[in-house]
Amino acid sequence: MPRYSVTSITDPRVAPYAQLHQTNLTRGSGLFVAEGDKVVQRLIDSDYVVDSLLAEAEWAERLEPQVPAETPIYIVERALMTELVGFRFHRGVLGCGRRKETPTLAEILPANHEPALVLVCPAVQDPTNLGSIIRTAAAMGANALLLGGDCADAFSRRVLRVSMGSSLFLPIREAADLVGDVVALRETYGFEVLATVLDKNATPLDQVARPRRLALVLGSEGHGLDERWLQLCPQQITLPMRAGIDSLNVSIAAAVFLYHFRR
Repeated sequence: MPRYSVTSITDPRVAPYAQLHQTNLTRGSGLFVAEGDKVVQRLIDSDYVVDSLLAEAEWAERLEPQVPAETPIYIVERALMTELVGFRFHRGVLGCGRRKETPTLAEILPANHEPALVLVCPAVQDPTNLGSIIRTAAAMGANALLLGGDCADAFSRRVLRVSMGSSLFLPIREAADLVGDVVALRETYGFEVLATVLDKNATPLDQVARPRRLALVLGSEGHGLDERWLQLCPQQITLPMRAGIDSLNVSIAAAVFLYHFRR
């Protein structure tokens, strides 16, 4: 297995790890970075290709038997690792994985006769919120997550860290036409589509039974669901709250909805 000692932050072999707080490897790079031992372990355990590891010697020794023989491991001292990634880093290891092509609806949905729960996020822009939603969706048994183009990158370093690597195991589709996907869920795949809203006229959650095949649509952090989505999703549900409380954080609301519908 190739192991290389890295002594300079300008070494081109470790360029994917450079200044992560600024670059964060955008969607078009074909790569993503997993940060810390737990998320790197989940990357290794997943079916994503591990492009390389960047590790202190102790972690390199520990992880070497778990990755394919051709996977390069770049060994660095902690001070150099901190200088390379651009922030104080104490977790000893990072991993670089290769992104996959986004799956089709047919590839991520259970067969038509099977129960299913799909979460739909048109515009969750905060990486922390999206990471929390992904982790909760995986924990509550969601089958898939559909993301619109205005969402944060599900494979950014921060989302992966907050989700504790759940992005690597929950099927995620970044849809070029999310409206078209939701229409297909309803008309082709037999889903009931429920929109989550802040509206006293919407149906309270505790009065809503779990449909056999459910697509649950979450709004953005600042503005909820716009009129286009409200017209597309006439079945609307809400979390009743005390007067004077505007709303819950979208990731907290998602957890409540998913817990209710987990069965």
